[in-house]
Amino acid sequence: MGSACPPAVRTCPKLHLSLENGRAVPRGMERVPVEGSWAEYSCDPGFRLVGSARSDCTRTGRWS
Repeated sequence: MGSACPPAVRTCPKLHLSLENGRAVPRGMERVPVEGSWAEYSCDPGFRLVGSARSDCTRTGRWS
């Protein structure tokens, strides 16, 4: 009788959650961005978002 190890949980870099002239709001995560969590982006007044307003932490450990 042995014990089984649970599968490793993939994490994404926290650096992606910082945004100049706006904010990134983490969703579906507590302290660390893990597979299946996401971030939503918005800009400060006077700035326009270029790109997607949402990014997902993928199973490869990268942001979409």
